[in-house]
Amino acid sequence: MNRGFTLLEVMVALAIAATALVALMGRIGSSADIQHDLALHAEAISVAVNELERIKMRKSPANDTHGEVETASGTFQWKATIVRTLDDGFVRQNMLVTAPDGGTVTLFLYRDVSQ
Repeated sequence: MNRGFTLLEVMVALAIAATALVALMGRIGSSADIQHDLALHAEAISVAVNELERIKMRKSPANDTHGEVETASGTFQWKATIVRTLDDGFVRQNMLVTAPDGGTVTLFLYRDVSQ
């Protein structure tokens, strides 16, 4: 009675395992890329919120301002613009942040300027 595997069975098992490992490694690589993109997006949102709050602390909003923020991930560039609304007492403050990889985040804040 023969016990064990033939050479052909071993080769087929190794081919299946190698194919599965190649597919798994590709998924791990794309997962790391997605994680990096999400981290940059979260940091861009943080930059946008911080700059909107900084602008909000001013007595009167400036028409258009821009700047850049240096972080460990790179340089984030931001641009703030004011858009008038139908109500003269309010303006819309738009904030566009560009991440080092070229991705953008846009946030806005309605601001009372009637005071």
